[in-house]
Amino acid sequence: MRPLKLIDHAGSHSTSPPSHTQNVRWPSLKLTLLITTLLFSSPAFTTNFDTREYTLKAVFLERFTRFIDWPNDKTAGEKTTPFVIGIIGKPDFSALLREIYQDQKIQGRRVIVKDLNHLETLQNTHLLFIANISDSKLKKVLGKVQNTSILTISDAEGFAERGVMINFFMSRKKKIRFEINQQAIKQSNLYISYKLLSFAKIVGANSK
Repeated sequence: MRPLKLIDHAGSHSTSPPSHTQNVRWPSLKLTLLITTLLFSSPAFTTNFDTREYTLKAVFLERFTRFIDWPNDKTAGEKTTPFVIGIIGKPDFSALLREIYQDQKIQGRRVIVKDLNHLETLQNTHLLFIANISDSKLKKVLGKVQNTSILTISDAEGFAERGVMINFFMSRKKKIRFEINQQAIKQSNLYISYKLLSFAKIVGANSK
């Protein structure tokens, strides 16, 4: 069985967690102002799309990338190469992401957001957001990304247990929280920070 690949605060790789955790830095002033504007405006999205909720999730996506390393990404040091986010089944979210990240960067790189209707177009994708799709389609998607360097994220109930790496859920106090499937991370070519694990609810084979 593969060990969980961890990165410490300095960015070096490890397979065992350090003995302490440190505080996490959250949004910059520029991004905070943009978030505030979006939260109190009314963009033209469908009526069943919660703009406020998904604006916060959009920010979480960028924050997650600060604690993930793509070791097989040969373009990681090239600032002219975009960071690619793929969206399956949530066009309103992809539109919101384009609005938020049109002038913002992820890992120092400009952001491209793609609506993916065919799994063949997954190539060069760094982060894949999966909406509440059918079990059969989810199985196909996860089979396609297994053993790759694509970070999978969703907000559908039960998707973490089914193999999505990071899954949003609402707490009893209606706060956005997230869970991580350690086994899914192990089966990928990604490294994850122990600090991100400390903020998450752990599910999968190694959950307690």
